[in-house]
Amino acid sequence: MKIAIIGCAHMQAKIYTAAFQKEEVEILGVYDHNTLRGSLFAKEFKLHFYNSLDKILTAPIDAVLICSENSLHYDHILAATFYKKHIIVEKPLALTVKEAQQMIIACQKAQVKLLVAHPIRFSKTVLDLKTFYEEGKLGTIQAINGTNRGKNPGGWFLDKELSGGGAILDHMVHLVDLSHWLFQFEVASIAAHASSKPQSEIEDSGLINITFTNGVIFSLDTSWNRPENYPIWGDVTLEIVSDRGLLFVDAIGRKGNYFPLEDSHQHVTYEDDMDSSMIHSFIQCIENDQAPTVTGEDGLYTVKIASLAYLSLQLGRVIYREEFETLLNTKIKDQQSR
Repeated sequence: MKIAIIGCAHMQAKIYTAAFQKEEVEILGVYDHNTLRGSLFAKEFKLHFYNSLDKILTAPIDAVLICSENSLHYDHILAATFYKKHIIVEKPLALTVKEAQQMIIACQKAQVKLLVAHPIRFSKTVLDLKTFYEEGKLGTIQAINGTNRGKNPGGWFLDKELSGGGAILDHMVHLVDLSHWLFQFEVASIAAHASSKPQSEIEDSGLINITFTNGVIFSLDTSWNRPENYPIWGDVTLEIVSDRGLLFVDAIGRKGNYFPLEDSHQHVTYEDDMDSSMIHSFIQCIENDQAPTVTGEDGLYTVKIASLAYLSLQLGRVIYREEFETLLNTKIKDQQSR
């Protein structure tokens, strides 16, 4: 199997590239519209840098890893489908529901596989939770309190044209996906709250309140509110209240923090690497012609919920299930008329 990297703007590009190299997958090169960034990335991983998207897509590759800025996912996925390359793309899949739908259709027409990077699904503790729930040991869920917090990533994440949104878009994806994948819960209503720094279009604190159709309530803190020396990643938790008690799940698994005198705070995890497990899954999907473990439709679902959260912010009220499609379709039409 041979792959190429399209875009290295997202910090996960380095993690996923190292995972592919560990799997001994041949990486033919990297393309990035930012020549300096792409060249430095290529030098670090001893890869060839391509200065043209067409050139890298006409290279003898089977698949692409897309880690470009969120706003470029649409163009890069459609380009990859034109050349019939399988795709793994960093979340979020898209910035709008319409774009996500078009991406899925393009992949289906080109008969290429699309995997959206939701690595939390591959966490050992999350997989243990799935088994625990499916065996009926968790009981009837009544409420969920979730967190996905970190520090402000800076850079292009703070440019709304490139990112599409702030902490809500960046950090609600994983746990909203888990609520659907683990429990098959469907959203009945959603209310979003957010705050931003002065003169910023990007929210750095977010709180999402969801009620599911079965009456379960879900509170999700998606804030970039950790201090500067905090790890950028590693605070993904679920507190699940059921008729049998309270279950706390740290999706990152067993981890430790230590504070050496000569260095800043360091963060160590002890579980099997979920990113590597996801990359291995993608490789198996391509080599064995299997269905992706995280599909385009899974990515579309989280884009829908994020869009509804931003509509709640925009309108300043709760958004209810019976108006979901009307509001989403209205938003799509507004975007098309601009």
